[in-house]
Amino acid sequence: MTRINEIGLVDLKGKPLIQAFSGSGAIGTILSAFLIKAFEMEQVAVIHADSVPPVAMVRGGLIEHPIRLFQSEKLSLMTCEVSIPYNILPEFLSTLVEYYIEKEASYVVPVGGLPVLPDNYDNGACFGVVNNAEMLSFLENKNVPLLEEGVIYGSVVEALELCHIQGFNSCFALLAECDPGTASYHATEQILQHLAGIFEFEIDEAQFTEVTGAIKARIEESTRYIREDSLDKTRESHL
Repeated sequence: MTRINEIGLVDLKGKPLIQAFSGSGAIGTILSAFLIKAFEMEQVAVIHADSVPPVAMVRGGLIEHPIRLFQSEKLSLMTCEVSIPYNILPEFLSTLVEYYIEKEASYVVPVGGLPVLPDNYDNGACFGVVNNAEMLSFLENKNVPLLEEGVIYGSVVEALELCHIQGFNSCFALLAECDPGTASYHATEQILQHLAGIFEFEIDEAQFTEVTGAIKARIEESTRYIREDSLDKTRESHL
């Protein structure tokens, strides 16, 4: 069972809702970190899923729930930094989509990575995917290239299909080509640029560099701890 615990005054009415799971290339995590900082977003709810193991993110000694809802005057954001088991994903997203619609979000926009061959990582593009003809025209008018052919899966597909079932047509996904196994900053920036063009806001390049720099430092620190722990275990095995 999925529960949404409101911890502030939730106001999604008339705002686009960006749905960001970490996923391939950690795009959702990077994009969320930037949007929260750039728009000074307020956390207004946490989402609990019974089948997700107890886990929390730690920043500066303070724990943070990994599935949260944020909002600002212009945007709202659902960010999820843990994997949701496939067997509960439909119920999990059904609860969220119904909530977005009930709260009168103007658009629901799942974002994510589109894994590609290594030669394309540095030149990866961003594409739109929709569930109805109305949104095809909308993205074409916003100069967003459409994914002509391919296979997509997971939370993005589920969100698109659930919005369609609910009769909510203002839903489209943005997917950027990326290396699925490493943090993809270029791909994230591609999605941000399209979001900025669609919803008419500006991206501060210096701020994006600052945010991604902090994320890179955290990744490097985590990697160092993992390597040191592995090295210690290797030494112990040879004693």
